[in-house]
Amino acid sequence: MVARRSGGVMAVLAALLALARGAAAQITLTVTQTPNVFPAPTVADYNAGYVVNPTGILFTITVAGAATNRTTTVSIQSSSGTLAPGKLIGDLLWSTDLVNWKAMTTTGAVVDSRTVRKNQLNDPWFNQVFLRIQLNWATDPPATYTAPIVFTLTVTTP
Repeated sequence: MVARRSGGVMAVLAALLALARGAAAQITLTVTQTPNVFPAPTVADYNAGYVVNPTGILFTITVAGAATNRTTTVSIQSSSGTLAPGKLIGDLLWSTDLVNWKAMTTTGAVVDSRTVRKNQLNDPWFNQVFLRIQLNWATDPPATYTAPIVFTLTVTTP
């Protein structure tokens, strides 16, 4: 049995944008279910070429302040080019549906985007990001892989 975990997910939140027109809306991004620790890969995982963490990282967007339409966009990236201790960050994949997987990068990739309005439209709204690590029998020794994950909230006026 190979003892390997991936964790250390660090949520860095860029959350609160006040817009100059009228009363300001306050929009908050909350990230839960971190750190996101992988189970130890099994022989079946290595044969499949990946291990999935069945517990996703949940994020929630809430609105306070003025009831004005805003567009909220949540992005994901890593602040490191590697999954320590040396595996490329692109071997860490993310998905919101466990079907369509995208390679993690060091630049922001849009996870989801929705228009919000306090107490009316998508207030609150949430989504979940699942992670998986690609595995290779020949190149991936037993190790604990970690990567700092950054979630960013961008708010704009539609």
